[in-house]
Amino acid sequence: MSSSRTAAALVAIALSAPVEVSLAQAPLPQFDRVLLLETTSETSANASIGDVNGDGKPDIMLAKGRHWPLIDRVLLGDGKGGFAPATDLGTASDRSYAARLVDLDRDGDLDVVLSNDRPDPSLVYFNDGKGHFTVGSTFGKAEWPTRNASVADVNGDGLPDIIVANRYGKNPGGNYLCLNRGAGRFDDQCQRFSQESATTITPADVNRDGLIDLIVPHRDGGQSMVYLQQARTGAEPMFTGVPFGPVAAAIRASESGDFNGDGLVDLVAIDEANGLSLYAGTREGGFAAGVSLGRAKTAPYALAVGDLNADGLTDVVVGYVQALSVAYIRTGATFTPVSFGDGRGTVYGFAIGDVDMDGQMDIAAGRSEAPNVLYFGKTSAVTSPREAAPQRKE
Repeated sequence: MSSSRTAAALVAIALSAPVEVSLAQAPLPQFDRVLLLETTSETSANASIGDVNGDGKPDIMLAKGRHWPLIDRVLLGDGKGGFAPATDLGTASDRSYAARLVDLDRDGDLDVVLSNDRPDPSLVYFNDGKGHFTVGSTFGKAEWPTRNASVADVNGDGLPDIIVANRYGKNPGGNYLCLNRGAGRFDDQCQRFSQESATTITPADVNRDGLIDLIVPHRDGGQSMVYLQQARTGAEPMFTGVPFGPVAAAIRASESGDFNGDGLVDLVAIDEANGLSLYAGTREGGFAAGVSLGRAKTAPYALAVGDLNADGLTDVVVGYVQALSVAYIRTGATFTPVSFGDGRGTVYGFAIGDVDMDGQMDIAAGRSEAPNVLYFGKTSAVTSPREAAPQRKE
């Protein structure tokens, strides 16, 4: 039996509105075909998938460096799972955590939001439409201990804004909303909305009022918060904080989605102490207590969500330290874990997309101490459901 099937046991989760799906017929993806995106093993942190040169074929952006400066890389795809020789995003070697692909200036092509740890400035790269990039502006301040940056139109002006997650450990600090000043221009006059030490911040309309809220999981032993947007004073939104999760969380990353089909925003999060947990959304705009989806012997470091088997349900992908990655495939009111990869290095970030354009979702992984890698997806069928694992609540 392949490594991707050995972990295919059903994991039960407590969902408030379970969806009825035939477990015996649910397709399971496999990720056995592998392409190394680089031959070296460096300190990479993330990957993004998108068509950066306008040829209709998915490309991959690699964020490299973290605490040790490296040059970020662009891989142009041929639509069949192959790539031209990688090129440099820019000339700077920096401590990059994320390279988000988004059209910041509304000119129809994908630009790059590059979040860098101090003392390197975080950068916006503009795309010329052919996959060539130049620095457009900085965002935030170079002295911030920035980890990941997320992108959403938070103030409702039709322009993507940047949400900056800063990790301060046990010290007081701040997380910031950097507003798009027009044409993709940003500056260091950002709005401090949160003080939690964080490595990721998730934007989502948690309470379904049409306004983007900001979910801040605490990274270093504190209380995680949902910042519900209340109103706006000019361009700057105003927020009210609502706690969620354990009082001493160590959450590296979170992602939102409707995991039980009730129309509410749920949250999955990876915590070094509790593993992968799901927080079901409440109608008041918060989250119920976390329920475990899986706990490995090693720490989870990377998290992504997406529909991996084209069944209309949101699945979850988790990467670990020197262990196989796991895709948790939602099958009704349960998840089926499918292991993949070689267990080398530490997976810091995932991107999901159909890179070879065969109708199956693929997974790109940014790793440290192992080469960055692309896993090609294919699907098979579950022959018989297995016994559900017991639930565990916090």
